[in-house]
Amino acid sequence: MIRIVLIGLWICGVALGSLYFAVWQNSATAAVASQSKDVLDFGKTDSFSVPIILDGAVEGYIVVQLGYTLDSRVKASVTVPVAPFINDEIFRQFYGRFSDVKDVQKVEFASVKQAVIDGVNAKFPEPLVRDLLVEQFNYITAKEIRDQNTKGLQRQAPAAP
Repeated sequence: MIRIVLIGLWICGVALGSLYFAVWQNSATAAVASQSKDVLDFGKTDSFSVPIILDGAVEGYIVVQLGYTLDSRVKASVTVPVAPFINDEIFRQFYGRFSDVKDVQKVEFASVKQAVIDGVNAKFPEPLVRDLLVEQFNYITAKEIRDQNTKGLQRQAPAAP
């Protein structure tokens, strides 16, 4: 009987000791996290397209959707949403900037990304956008869109009598 009581006390002691250690470890981690200055928020833009116009004709579209990280401290002082500023800067980077469609297909996103971050941050008193993450970045030619749109019409065309 005494052996069972001692085993029960030993199990309770181990459980309480591990609980104490877990709470102590968690509070130490929380203290370090609260001292960290780099607290980030995440957001994402809507999917949108930028037309690529050459010689007065639409040659294709860049379809973009981005994720972004923001400095939480600066975001707290900003009262406007950030996504429209990012959309605007992406539009400015691509609209009317290319003289050949093949140039669009060779875009290096690292340089575009930094230009967008710098452009958006220039509109705020302190740097707000930390990083951009690509969710979608595609180039679709106008011919592909026309073919896709007329595919259903060709199948539904009535047979000649």
